[in-house]
Amino acid sequence: MDPTTLFSYERHVDSRALRGRTLLVTLGAYSDAGEAQRLVDDHLLNTLESRVVGRLDMDQVFDYAGRRPEVTLQLDHFTEYEKPEILLHEVTALDGETFFLLTGPEPSFQWERVASALRIVVEQLGIERTLLLQGFPAPVPHTRELPVTRFAGDPESIAVRRTMPGTFRLRAPFTALLTMRLAEGGHEVVGLTVHVPQYLHEMSYPDAALALLGAITEEEGPQLPLAALEAQAGPVREAVAAQISAQPQLQEMVGGLENRFDRMITSGAGAEVPTAEAIAAEVEEYLASFEGETGGSEGISDADGTDGPESPEEPEGPASPTL
Repeated sequence: MDPTTLFSYERHVDSRALRGRTLLVTLGAYSDAGEAQRLVDDHLLNTLESRVVGRLDMDQVFDYAGRRPEVTLQLDHFTEYEKPEILLHEVTALDGETFFLLTGPEPSFQWERVASALRIVVEQLGIERTLLLQGFPAPVPHTRELPVTRFAGDPESIAVRRTMPGTFRLRAPFTALLTMRLAEGGHEVVGLTVHVPQYLHEMSYPDAALALLGAITEEEGPQLPLAALEAQAGPVREAVAAQISAQPQLQEMVGGLENRFDRMITSGAGAEVPTAEAIAAEVEEYLASFEGETGGSEGISDADGTDGPESPEEPEGPASPTL
């Protein structure tokens, strides 16, 4: 099937006038650990000038019955249908540079056709570098800088050498296929994966989004604002610290993760992510857990997956974080 009919530019947009050096992709994958992708999307689209310039035909690529959108039944009529959309945004960075942001859920169908359509868009826009952003629940403590590991179509294109600690066989997200197909077409593509503490991955965790924004800068991406997101992160850090300090079991768990994390860094003899078999085994365990993953409640969870202390009440105000 013709991939050119799958993506369309908005009627008011002259696609010939669109140009940008960087494409950021926040399409869904296994899970949005720490809501990192959602936070990045909301932050960039609410703090920078942007407009929607194109979209994919969702009726061809989305499984509505398998991933039912929400709708509100108000007495005797329906309202607020949450229409799933994969949108291409044109965004203006702090320094005036134009870049593009692709947002939305993971496509359910026609992956090869979607990848071909996006490759054509990359070529039409003159994109020089595509950065894929995602979050991953991992055995790391919240008290240390969150690692952001990289993958790429061509490993030589990675600016900061920080990779996963081993070789893994896993069920592919769409972004894995997109990485391969863009690279086969001669395009530079780098994936950025922030490792979110597994006991926090079901809550909104702004530090995960901040880590991704920092990695974008390290990978020669656009100049992005941080202040609004940092303001959200402060109260969340305080709430997490308060909950953990009130639970000796959680303190012990975090202490163990801190010791392991520090030993990993020290034993690497300067390497940012050494190849440790024990760490690799834990990562494989978390990857395997996605195959039968079910939804959970928000808040801090113990290492064994059970819920920890209940989340505190959400502070009032539109910028307040949710625990």
